[in-house]
Amino acid sequence: MTSVSPAPASSASASLQNASDIVLEARGITKCFGALTVLHGIDLALKAGEVVSIIGPSGSGKSTFIRCMNMLEKPDAGEILFRNRRVGEKYRGSGDLLGQGELRRHVGMVFQHFNLFPHMSVLENVIEGPVIVQRKPRAEAVEIAMDYIAKVGLAEKRDARPDQLSGGQKQRVAIARALAMQPDALLLDEVTSALDPELVGEVLGVVRDLANQGMTMVIVTHEISFAADVSDRVVFMENGRIVAQGSPDAILRRPDNERLKAFLARFHG
Repeated sequence: MTSVSPAPASSASASLQNASDIVLEARGITKCFGALTVLHGIDLALKAGEVVSIIGPSGSGKSTFIRCMNMLEKPDAGEILFRNRRVGEKYRGSGDLLGQGELRRHVGMVFQHFNLFPHMSVLENVIEGPVIVQRKPRAEAVEIAMDYIAKVGLAEKRDARPDQLSGGQKQRVAIARALAMQPDALLLDEVTSALDPELVGEVLGVVRDLANQGMTMVIVTHEISFAADVSDRVVFMENGRIVAQGSPDAILRRPDNERLKAFLARFHG
């Protein structure tokens, strides 16, 4: 994967570059389940090469929001934009609207519970998207897949089935599968929450490497120290709203919001 190292912009072109740097944007996202409103008009813009971690108590709407960003949940109000193109409700785009299918080719997602195909090998799981969705020749897809399988440290497991892998290995395969689509951005939803504690580190190590290589990411996580290490920006959500956001230092080390302080106190003992 190529590191993202933008060249310095002149002051005359800075505003134009800043606008073009936005890969994925949520504007006024509201989501209801029946009579319950779980997201209240959320705005968030993700720049190229930026790592944004979303933290907050369980039930604050973090996972629902990240699923809305990939249109796996349909917002009841607001809009999602990919590179300044609004995403429509249909799988295929029309006119100025980007289709949901095209969005998902560019914005990958890794889930809490792996979602691997149990009857397929590691390699078969990883090439499925490039072959079926992107219609790449199998030989090309295998070459791409093996590159990412090796990057997550599982080259020797290429022929293994999911039931022959540990939870940490399954999650690393899920990350390789998302990366094989060569996305512009990656959304990670609590990717360590289903793992035994001793397996968390190996998955976080892969995500840390991606951050260091310039991958654009939104990470929903309860791993506060990890968020402090890898993030350019940290967002704190509660009751379906963004309560605070800023640099890791401002949000995690010098919080000035009382509710955020109370939340972080649980992790600091």
